[in-house]
Amino acid sequence: MIEDIKISFLITLLIFGAMFLGGLTIRLMFLFLNKNTVYLQILCGGLLTGLFVFELLPDTFSHFQTIGIFTGISAGIFIMITTEVLLHNNSSIHRGNHETVYLLLVALIIHSIPTGVTFGMSLQLGQLMNYGLLTAFILHHIPEGMIIMGSFPNIQGKNSLFIFNCFILSIMIGINIFLGQNIRIDSLKWNTVLMGMTLGTMSYVTFYELLWKKSRNLPKGKVALIVLIGMIGMHYFIRFLPSHQ
Repeated sequence: MIEDIKISFLITLLIFGAMFLGGLTIRLMFLFLNKNTVYLQILCGGLLTGLFVFELLPDTFSHFQTIGIFTGISAGIFIMITTEVLLHNNSSIHRGNHETVYLLLVALIIHSIPTGVTFGMSLQLGQLMNYGLLTAFILHHIPEGMIIMGSFPNIQGKNSLFIFNCFILSIMIGINIFLGQNIRIDSLKWNTVLMGMTLGTMSYVTFYELLWKKSRNLPKGKVALIVLIGMIGMHYFIRFLPSHQ
């Protein structure tokens, strides 16, 4: 038990470091773009779209039943709509234009459940020495850090909110890894619904919050180009991860 906690804690720190590195990259881009930060939010949408097209959709539909996936997608979208209504009614969050940031955090936390538990189960099965798998799992959170930082509008307290979100998400991933190490979850239906919820929540944030809302008053050709750049960047990032070689 103590050894499992140590392993989960170490991986949590590495994940936080990876997300911080991704966020630092976007923060440097903020300095160059200054007032054009909305285009970084569009780039975030492109990165998430690439994550959908090149990883989430192929993996989910090749391993799980369609009816369970769509059940989870419906549940995920319902969670997002309910959360957005609650956030919209919170005057401080609404005035600060933080809604997209917190919706993204909810989506990433839901995404962390099946991925964290599955990774924890691989450690339970004695695959800790598979450093390729471990490295890929850690590096996979660099784009998440980029997406979290890029989702912030030009607001005060950006850095502290970014660190807070990365801290919460890292802790949740660590908890899920620990659960995967110690709890046997063999229910295919449970995993299917969770993956569907991941698709539902992430698609809501990607296509509605980041792409649709942020690009309504922008040149569509420029938006399409930035989204394409994000997708290509995510494609090559996933392709060159150790587990994909």
